[in-house]
Amino acid sequence: MNSLRRFVDKIKPNFEKGGKFAALQSTFEAFETFLFVPNHVTQKGSHIRDAMDMKRTMIVVVLALVPAVLMGMWNAGYQNALAFGLERTVPGNFWFGFLKVFPIIVVSYVVGLGIEFMFAQIRRHEVSEGYLVSGILVPLVIPVDTPLWMVAVATVFAVIIGKEVFGGVGMNILNPALTARAFLFFAYPTFMSGDKVWIEGLIKGEGIVDGFSG
Repeated sequence: MNSLRRFVDKIKPNFEKGGKFAALQSTFEAFETFLFVPNHVTQKGSHIRDAMDMKRTMIVVVLALVPAVLMGMWNAGYQNALAFGLERTVPGNFWFGFLKVFPIIVVSYVVGLGIEFMFAQIRRHEVSEGYLVSGILVPLVIPVDTPLWMVAVATVFAVIIGKEVFGGVGMNILNPALTARAFLFFAYPTFMSGDKVWIEGLIKGEGIVDGFSG
């Protein structure tokens, strides 16, 4: 890590005011503070003096959500196995759910953080850490079979309308993850609601037999 720290310190002047890449200062700072605790400290009005900056605090929240994500992945596979009458092991159920949920998580983070970086560059301020949590909450509040393009559209709406138009983190009155869920509910109601859950009753276009006599 010392060699990485020296490399970052070496290229840092290029991203500061007057440097060749000064326009990308917000992006550089986001990656630097993700890798290392910032070397600047609060001058006054400090609450707690330790190494836990906002990014580390948000990472703790993300880690706290990991068990819920893993359980959701397993349950997606388990419900699918029940619906189709399949015999599947616990790892098999988890793998099925992983293949369904992980792409949603990737799209949520790529699109959401992309917008965060864009607004930070435009406004010349630090990249907000808030979406580190919102990015994992969005997949947790939407159906597992939501098309990825819908996830992307909902994420764009949630970050821009739910947060950035109010000024960013700390000034928004809407929760971005729930804003994404509400957007999908009203924009694409047939995907979000109904009498049947997403695994109900269809296999290759035909209903599953639920009774037999004879």
